[in-house]
Amino acid sequence: MRRSRVLPALILAALTGLIACTKGGECDKCTTDADCKQGFFCSEFNDQTHRCGSGVGATTCRVR
Repeated sequence: MRRSRVLPALILAALTGLIACTKGGECDKCTTDADCKQGFFCSEFNDQTHRCGSGVGATTCRVR
């Protein structure tokens, strides 16, 4: 019975951590322009990911 409560709690904690990492700053992952802070737009990069960028010139994001 106890094990059935621990697993959902761990999953919830992991998801909360992932959501909290994306704050809409430059190079943060996004799906729409609304996900990005003011001044940034949701752009598709060369690696086929969508990230917040200025939309001016070549924005370079360091990813792992």
